[in-house]
Amino acid sequence: MYLPKSILYPLVILFTLGGVFSFYIEITSIPIFSSLGFTLIFYFLLKEKRTKLLKSGVLYFSFLLLGYIHFQEYYRLPKTHYQHQTLHDADALKRIEIKKALGINSYSFSFQGEVKQWGNNPVVGKILLYQSRDSLTTPYQIGQEILTRTKTYSIKSNRNPGEFSYKNYLSNSKVYQQIQVNESNAVLYIEKPKTHFFDLIRLRERVETKIKTSSLTEESKGMLNALLLGKRKALGEEILTAYTHAGVIHLLALSGLHVGLLVLILMYLLKPLVKLKFGKSIRFGILLFFLWSFAFFVGLGPSVVRSVTLFSFIVIGNYINQGKHSFHYTMLSFFVLLICYPPFLRSIGFQLSYLAVFGILAIRPLFLQLWNPSPILYKRFWELITVSLSAQIAVSPISIYYFHQFPSLFLLSNLIILPFFGLFLSFSLVVLLLLIIGYSIPNIFQFYEIWVTFLNQIVFWIAQQETFLFDRIYNSTVSTLLTYAIILSGLLFFYKKAFSRGVVFLIFSLLFISNLVMETKKEETVNCFWIFHQHKESVMGHQKGRYLYYSSTDEENSNRILTDFITSRRLKNKKTLSIKNSYIQRDFKLLLLSKKYPIEIKQLAPTHILLQNNVKVNLDLLLEEYKPKLLIVDGSNDPWFSARWEKTCKKYNVRFYDTRKNGALKINLENEG
Repeated sequence: MYLPKSILYPLVILFTLGGVFSFYIEITSIPIFSSLGFTLIFYFLLKEKRTKLLKSGVLYFSFLLLGYIHFQEYYRLPKTHYQHQTLHDADALKRIEIKKALGINSYSFSFQGEVKQWGNNPVVGKILLYQSRDSLTTPYQIGQEILTRTKTYSIKSNRNPGEFSYKNYLSNSKVYQQIQVNESNAVLYIEKPKTHFFDLIRLRERVETKIKTSSLTEESKGMLNALLLGKRKALGEEILTAYTHAGVIHLLALSGLHVGLLVLILMYLLKPLVKLKFGKSIRFGILLFFLWSFAFFVGLGPSVVRSVTLFSFIVIGNYINQGKHSFHYTMLSFFVLLICYPPFLRSIGFQLSYLAVFGILAIRPLFLQLWNPSPILYKRFWELITVSLSAQIAVSPISIYYFHQFPSLFLLSNLIILPFFGLFLSFSLVVLLLLIIGYSIPNIFQFYEIWVTFLNQIVFWIAQQETFLFDRIYNSTVSTLLTYAIILSGLLFFYKKAFSRGVVFLIFSLLFISNLVMETKKEETVNCFWIFHQHKESVMGHQKGRYLYYSSTDEENSNRILTDFITSRRLKNKKTLSIKNSYIQRDFKLLLLSKKYPIEIKQLAPTHILLQNNVKVNLDLLLEEYKPKLLIVDGSNDPWFSARWEKTCKKYNVRFYDTRKNGALKINLENEG
């Protein structure tokens, strides 16, 4: 047994590492381009026979530089980017094209737009656009263009530690600014775009309407939207959470399983074409056209793009009679996608998709070496187990890093559901086609609804076994990288048992353990007080070692904030903390002023004052008499109160901190002893 060998693999890995380095190290374009130029000249001047090893090193280094340059240049703002206009002409007329619908809430519709014009200047650049809504608002359509003079502003960072950063998520796609528009400050410039691409989007919208107006149950409609149109949110939070806890959320993502099944169906239907003179070429063209039309149809999500790209290479390989090199095509599709769209590298869905595929291709052969049964029933059963285990081993470290949980019943879920899921997916496609052509067969629809209900009940039952769901797991970036280093070095050792490979595996294992110990010891020395931001509430916490002692005016609403905080650190648990109108820890003296508490501060001499719940207080008198180090305003106060208090603090030269603007406040305390 062996790992497939190709010079492509180290080159792609180095190109990817160059991209990763570009996120943390910034070098000006001239030196980096000069380095690449000298490297390539040096490579071609070297003589082949005497310096083969050196030439290989130069080639590898050049791909590291290429990756760095490619990613750095992609994220560099061009001179025509609209952000260069915002400082000196913020009120200029802006023309914005609606590119993508992002979501909807009680107050607005959200879109990704492209700024086309700023004043009299043609510009480029993506923007997050919010359209204020009420019961009569008609949401913008993709392809429409609007005109507005409304100012743009920066996307806000996450306000509490451990929280999901929407700002970082959007910046990965080069979206850095946002704008809020409504009927009074924006008008439509182009109402009905007429391009073939938007015709494809309109087709998807018509299909969604067919599903929405059908007689199917909401549960079945959501399943069709999720499985065949890539709209997982149509299922609802409760069902999505159950699939996540059961370890089968990947079944609801448009991925290799879905695209592969569709390709197999199409290849079977087009098989008679092979008998014609140019039939093989015609089938090849139809398959590629179908694959990419489907990708555009469902919205070009990372998982479907990855799958369509991979299957495109497989179709090409099959056409040229080289269709069995799955590992090569997977690596090649990964490389091509990073070249075409660098943001894929930091997309969670993209990372999980490729890690799962690489895990199946690289780890599964080791399981088959342990046991490769001949009886067909045992063989199929073992295939399901090995595929699930291999994929889970590959994705677990990064899944824990992002989501802080491990569904230990993933194997049971996959063994129960996977054997029939291909048939269920095919039947879902049949139901969708019947809805599209408007042909109603009640018995088929009823059977499909029964199947959907049965599938969801199984998932809910598995998800309810909370004893087997390990959550609130913390895994740092270094620990995650070392875990993958252990997996990779272990794979290399088991494929070829050499002493040097065993030593490398042992070194990474020891580094992982050492890092774990150091991280734990570092956390145990922490002693700090936190004032978190929560709308209309007050949430505070004292982290002492590996415990968080917290106080909240509404524990249910603040549970998410506290959980995010704990899972972003190597903490054991949280405990309640009773705080009335003050909190003292040595030189740290916090006074809380709220409607609920009397003001009794003569003996306290507070170093920090926290204003809560729009408290009515003579701030001039308070600051003049006590002169605290810092006056703090949390989310329980309205913005106009905060603005007024900030002016008073400037008057008395007292530092002011507003969690609404600046996020959670961390105050380091002295360690005891």
